[in-house]
Amino acid sequence: MHDFLIGDFYLKIENQYIIPFKGLKEGIHEFSFDISGLFFEEYEKLDVHGGSLTVLVVLRKNSNFLELDTEINGEIEVQCDRCLDYFSLPDKNNSHLIVRYSETEKDADDEVIYIHPEENLLDLKHYFYECIFLSIPIRKVHPDNVDGTPGCNMEML
Repeated sequence: MHDFLIGDFYLKIENQYIIPFKGLKEGIHEFSFDISGLFFEEYEKLDVHGGSLTVLVVLRKNSNFLELDTEINGEIEVQCDRCLDYFSLPDKNNSHLIVRYSETEKDADDEVIYIHPEENLLDLKHYFYECIFLSIPIRKVHPDNVDGTPGCNMEML
């Protein structure tokens, strides 16, 4: 549970990936989120054993839309496709998202999502999942050791 300061009031939010944007003034606002164990357990399709990521969101609030620049940094535990041992894979990616208001339901695309004008919270949990999912390489293999030898478990090879 996190506390968000909105005006003179604290808003308690159970989902830690929500931005309460209605109380924000127009302009630039920064938010930081931590992604770890429970997140990866909920999204099993990521095929990530664990990890620790920090997400920095720079939100530009305009009268007609929201614009978000997201930077994800950290490491995730993935299974090596060659030796099947888990290893720590650095994960760094940047993304851009525009949130537009619409009274009617519209399909989102890669960089634009639509929310109802009366909405006051922006839940970024699934968006973070998509960013992480797209940043994982198709083939995951241990990096080589400093001496140039394979970093994989030699017994498995």
